[in-house]
Amino acid sequence: MRVHIALYRWKDNISADEVRQVLVGIKVLETHIPGIKDIVTGENNSAYGEGYTHVILVRAESQAAIEAYRAHPEHRRLADEIDAMEERGIGVDFEAN
Repeated sequence: MRVHIALYRWKDNISADEVRQVLVGIKVLETHIPGIKDIVTGENNSAYGEGYTHVILVRAESQAAIEAYRAHPEHRRLADEIDAMEERGIGVDFEAN
């Protein structure tokens, strides 16, 4: 199984509703892309989060499914929105055992 994780620190002018809407949009993609097992989004409550307040976790059957997720037109549209909203983001991809 392949796992993709993205962490976000938002610009100061971004509202909680804007964040919620974009994360709901990402979550919906799990039903539209073959090979995606699930997409989980949520708020980071770790004391060690260094300002990264939200996370997206994607579990997929293969790297090809992760690439299909990234290339999906709706993901690309939402990624553009996220790029405009984020102060900083971190991405992590790995093979889960």
